[in-house]
Amino acid sequence: MANTTMTYATAIEIAIKALGDTNPEAVERLTALTAQLAKRGSKGGPTKTQKQNEVLKATILEILGEFEDFIPMADLLADDRLPADMSVQKAGALLGQLVKAEKVTKVVHKKKTLYAIAGTEFVAPDTKGDEGEDA
Repeated sequence: MANTTMTYATAIEIAIKALGDTNPEAVERLTALTAQLAKRGSKGGPTKTQKQNEVLKATILEILGEFEDFIPMADLLADDRLPADMSVQKAGALLGQLVKAEKVTKVVHKKKTLYAIAGTEFVAPDTKGDEGEDA
């Protein structure tokens, strides 16, 4: 057998075939159950949480767009436009989705993760310039 997971619908179809004409009442109920599963699976559309996350991702992109450089997540979470109770885990998950969608670039510099709008060129902080060092 292949490495595929059997769905309830597939299992019910197998049970219907196995029963054949031996138990018409069971076949009828299983057929109705298959229809219910199909109806439940066809609702589609984003959930309430998914809709909220899309708004949060748009806000994150807006905030990142205001910076010319890469910023740490702490600076992002400090912005008033994001909910004050937003966890680091949730922000990380949303940023991960944006990175995967290639809308945000992620860089790890000296054990610190930094984020910016995709296309922003990373310049290491210690190579930005030597102002004030030669006095």
